Amino acid sequence: MEKTRQYGKITTPVIAGAALLAGTLDLATSLIAYTLRSGRPFTDILLFISSAIFGPAAFSGHKAMPWFGVLIHYAIAFVFTTIFFLIYPMIRKGIRNTFLIAVLYGCFVWVIMNLVVLPLTHVKPVPITTQGVVIGAVILILMIGLPLAIIANRVSKPATT
Repeated sequence: MEKTRQYGKITTPVIAGAALLAGTLDLATSLIAYTLRSGRPFTDILLFISSAIFGPAAFSGHKAMPWFGVLIHYAIAFVFTTIFFLIYPMIRKGIRNTFLIAVLYGCFVWVIMNLVVLPLTHVKPVPITTQGVVIGAVILILMIGLPLAIIANRVSKPATT
């Protein structure tokens, strides 16, 4: 039987740091993958993110638009990180494998973003393909789910006596 975990150690600074880490890993990996696959500039992704709020105006050439994309991306990362740490104690009761938690949460983020959030925004719909799903889900699993699961596991470990 697992000793009692210390979920009280999951504090706002831990969540904020985890969100910055996961958001940075996800954004950097997505930008690199996009640039390598398409040969287009990485700012296209940042403009796409901005278009969620600004619609076609995001592609107007305004120099602030890529930065709005970065800001929106990190805001979303903070929301998903906060949700993860709020539900982690419940998840951990049923699933003790950190990697499995990461896989499930990465897939959860993909589903929510692609099937719920994006359709509610101003972004131009992107066709869902097998390759796109696999690449997107793997990035989310490895760059968001895994870091968050590892951090939560380490921070909440039972005290050794």
